Amino acid sequence: MGAIGISGWAARVPRGAGVRGQLRAGGRRAALGAILATLGLAAAGCGATPATTAGGHRHRPPVIRVVLWESHLAGPVGNAVAALASQFNASHTNVRLSLNVTSASTKALGAFEAGHPPLLAEISHYDNSFVSAHALLSLNRFMYGARGLTRAQWATYDPVFLANGEVGGQHYRLMAGMKVSQLTFNQTLLQAAGITSPPATWAALYTDLKILKAKDPQVIPLAWKNSSAHEIPPFLSNGGEIFKPGSHDTRTDWNSPAGVQTFDFFRMLYRQGLMIFSHGATIRADLAAGKLAIGDGTSAGYAKALDAVAGKFPVGVWPYPAGSSGHSANLAQGLGFVIMVDHSPAQDAAAWEVIKWLLSPKPMAYWSMHTGFAAVSAGARALIPSSFMASHPGIAVSNAEAASPHTIARPIPAAYAEVQSALDTAFFNAVTGRESVSRALAALDATDHKYLTSASGL
Repeated sequence: MGAIGISGWAARVPRGAGVRGQLRAGGRRAALGAILATLGLAAAGCGATPATTAGGHRHRPPVIRVVLWESHLAGPVGNAVAALASQFNASHTNVRLSLNVTSASTKALGAFEAGHPPLLAEISHYDNSFVSAHALLSLNRFMYGARGLTRAQWATYDPVFLANGEVGGQHYRLMAGMKVSQLTFNQTLLQAAGITSPPATWAALYTDLKILKAKDPQVIPLAWKNSSAHEIPPFLSNGGEIFKPGSHDTRTDWNSPAGVQTFDFFRMLYRQGLMIFSHGATIRADLAAGKLAIGDGTSAGYAKALDAVAGKFPVGVWPYPAGSSGHSANLAQGLGFVIMVDHSPAQDAAAWEVIKWLLSPKPMAYWSMHTGFAAVSAGARALIPSSFMASHPGIAVSNAEAASPHTIARPIPAAYAEVQSALDTAFFNAVTGRESVSRALAALDATDHKYLTSASGL
């Protein structure tokens, strides 16, 4: 295959017959399959020499059809996936990718148990449930095999990218879209209040929020998401550790100086009317309406925020501030590719080539530039023009956080979903005053221990 420039991809996707056009015509699966098809690199059989029959006739090997289960349908992310898939199917003759738009994180395991697992799926970080059920292939043989990359090439990928989905030295899931937490703000409102630089610390953010409230009491200074992915980074930045050292991930360590400091800080913001709890779509709507100064969110929401604001004012993005540890911290999250068991070697190889192509520099750079997700490798980030980074702060922050040594992978114990839910409840109750911080933290660790010891982890 010839080299394709980033800007050239969009030009090569026929406007009238693109994947989105197919979707509108009703061909949702085939269309979006094209998307992730575009996501595959040299798919199995790509560039293969046609076989020769006994009579001297040459024919191509059969087309391998790969159906990807994934959930990116609409908006900037869905459009980017569609463009990539169309390009993949246009450039690969022996693999045809189609998409089943569904919640694979919850449905793929059920399909496996029913005897018909998807070949390729994007699932969230609940890898352990799939691994424990022996539903996934280890990707190690593909990653480091003849059709994979060298270890030196893999070393150019962000450590947190490689850590996500790794269990016992085996890679079962590779991030399809890495997102990190960040702060999105109305630049016009902040400039009017004299705030022109990001807060270096959480204490500096507190000062900025007080300035914003004094400037216009009708504007919400900060909206925060009640989600573990937004509660854990401040905790980590204050020197916290999710699990007690030596506990083998059976005891959490929220009830610690870092936990108290983090919970107390947000409780103070809430009590002083500097912060509310909200959710992604509402945060973006309030930001666009000029009702909100700063909104907590993820890099995956950056393109959506730009769409919501529609150019009414400049949208700025900050990384989370540093805590008492002296540095900021973050948590990498997002869907990741898995290859499920019970398919032929040829199908497995074709699925791997789809993954490999998506993770190669040019597709990954395009993906980051059009969605806000991190590019996950030095090679991909090098293809994003510095001028583009300067004019798209959300993408600049996303990529910087992905490369940071202080960004960690989400834990994968089998009961981690329950641990997350318990954290969200305890954080909300403590911050809103329904429960004291000390009581909430002590009960949280006790509850988590029960979850982590009653469900087997790897």
